[in-house]
Amino acid sequence: MQIGRVLNFMTVEKRIRQIVSSWFYTEPLLFAISCNHLIAENKNMGIPFRSGRLRIEFSPNLLAEKTDGQLENLLKVELCRILLAHPYSRQPLNCQKKILLLASDVTLYQNGAVADDVQLSGVEYLKSLAGRFHTIENPLGQKWAGSDEEKFFMRNLNVDRKSGRLELLDRLSFEQWYKRLFFLVSQIAAAGENAGKNAGQLNFSAAAEESAELWEENEEAQAEIQQNIQKADADEGWGGIGGNLERLLSESCDFSFDYRRTLSQFRQNIASARRRLTRMRPSRRYGLKAMGSLYERKANLLIAVDTSGSISDESFGHFTHAIKNFFFLGIVEKIDLIFFDVNLKNTTPVSFGSKAVPEKMQGRGGTNFQPAINFFENHRHEYSGMIIFTDGEGEIPKVKNSCEILWILDSRRAWEKSRQWIRAIGSKCTFLPF
Repeated sequence: MQIGRVLNFMTVEKRIRQIVSSWFYTEPLLFAISCNHLIAENKNMGIPFRSGRLRIEFSPNLLAEKTDGQLENLLKVELCRILLAHPYSRQPLNCQKKILLLASDVTLYQNGAVADDVQLSGVEYLKSLAGRFHTIENPLGQKWAGSDEEKFFMRNLNVDRKSGRLELLDRLSFEQWYKRLFFLVSQIAAAGENAGKNAGQLNFSAAAEESAELWEENEEAQAEIQQNIQKADADEGWGGIGGNLERLLSESCDFSFDYRRTLSQFRQNIASARRRLTRMRPSRRYGLKAMGSLYERKANLLIAVDTSGSISDESFGHFTHAIKNFFFLGIVEKIDLIFFDVNLKNTTPVSFGSKAVPEKMQGRGGTNFQPAINFFENHRHEYSGMIIFTDGEGEIPKVKNSCEILWILDSRRAWEKSRQWIRAIGSKCTFLPF
């Protein structure tokens, strides 16, 4: 019997790894999350899978009889739970992990992340309560009769007679479901229901406590998950994940940030301090016996505009509006523009704000950043820094003064695609969220 158990475990482990390997092309997001976690067996578990602490544990005994399809569906559920960062999110003060698991199950269920052949303990527990809301055994009792809380659960906890599926009408977040379900479970406990009276509560509690045992806040894990989701969004590498879950994952990532902060930092970096002597200000060391000093921060700026076919006039208008707001404040003395696609469109820079600028938005060919970079480096003595406005689609250039160049991408998607190589050459980058 002992030998049989070892062979059974090895079979389950090998099957899991084969499933993960098959996702390399078909499910790139799930594959990436799988590679970030240690997949390990745990023979003592009474549940098929659980996750947390950068681990995905599985029970070889419970999974040995599952088909490959069932095994894959169970693993996908746990990976979707990780993608939503439920095992790594900040937990409420004095929270009950079993209710966190219940909220996680409901969130996965309502967003279509659960296959028909997968039963989640939290969803099954709610099914067992659904029918009671329409009888004298109302779980909330007479104390909450007619309340908004009772109406919420009566509206959401209904089981379709034909399909047997739980019908959830209100779409709430993970945190919102936790608050609602914490109220429900705590009121049931306050009513004095014990395990013998409600077997569903007993089964749910045991499975939920074990499933969420490894859950603890981990900001690094959350950041890694967000990076994978952002990459999937940029590369359109969602795989089989779609619909409500894809939208929920996209919304869970904070793509937005204040691009003005990046512009302000760049402006401070390129502005050189110029000393001007003055008799009106005494020296700190010598008083009025020596001339004082007044420092003014001034800079000259070169802007290179990508005029390839993928840059629209509307995007260029947003860009010029942003630049005017930040560099027409006396800090930058001169702003010159050059335009490029595969080569420079003007060898003589145009003054920023000139009426001739829109007419220079021509070219509409491919994109080559090197001519613009070379112009900046050849005229390095004239400019304190350079801004390149582009969509990022082009061959990676060779740059000497990369720290003095700011890349502004025309969209969030362009920023996601290009930010890695821009940072690799030592430059800063941002995008305009218009």
